[in-house]
Amino acid sequence: MEVLRALHHVPWVDRELESEGGKPWWDRILAEIEACDGIVVVLSPQLFDSVPAEREREYADALGKPPLPVMVEAVTPDILPSELSSRQFVDFTRGGPLAGAMLASAVAGLPPAPPLPDPMPKRPDVPSSYLGDLRKRVRAPALSLEEQIHLITELRLRLDLERERQAVVTLLRELQQRRDLCHATWQLLDPLLKDVRGESSEATPPGDEGPAEAGPVSGSATPQGPDEGPTWQGRTPPPGWYPDPSRRHQLRWFWNGCWTRQASDHGKVVDDPNF
Repeated sequence: MEVLRALHHVPWVDRELESEGGKPWWDRILAEIEACDGIVVVLSPQLFDSVPAEREREYADALGKPPLPVMVEAVTPDILPSELSSRQFVDFTRGGPLAGAMLASAVAGLPPAPPLPDPMPKRPDVPSSYLGDLRKRVRAPALSLEEQIHLITELRLRLDLERERQAVVTLLRELQQRRDLCHATWQLLDPLLKDVRGESSEATPPGDEGPAEAGPVSGSATPQGPDEGPTWQGRTPPPGWYPDPSRRHQLRWFWNGCWTRQASDHGKVVDDPNF
């Protein structure tokens, strides 16, 4: 930014919206794209995870705005979007006077932006938060086994993104607390969360033997009668799959201090309303 200002350009970034309160941020971004002479595309691994950045580039391309790719972190040119892969980029990974001179030369060499098309292309819709969409799905009134497994798969892929890691872990824990959590889902979810916490997904504390295919506790749980919850180290255990006290099924889901109608046999969840 400082380099561009030193060259008497007027750069604008969406960070400037932080001080603008309730103004529609997306409309303002699109208006700035329409008014600009060109766009600087910051190349970094985060570029490929940003839906807003993708829509901004596509809209600028539809308006004929010339892009100037500037690499600030190493990325593989072969995986760049098609509108960028054929263009020479400025390597700004090390900064310094040479990088500044290269940026100045690249800006001076940008072709002029053409007049805005008439009619104008449709403005892209406001991008929703990807994690916000996942949160809505995690909190849906009901989730099938297939939907639960798809959620785990999508959340697991985002665990490696440092800026999203804590939010993803929170959503995984919310998913683990669902009353309709399937046993097959738990078998995927429990080791994943233990890995996040740095725990072993196999070992149990000395002297404890977890119930066969039981829920997300590492200590032993003793099944009681249908009107009583299991005991676990002298207190009510956390939600999870435990041996069915009615003995009609292998496992039964225990939630909020109560047995539920969800049971499991050989990994298949069944509904047992007469429990």
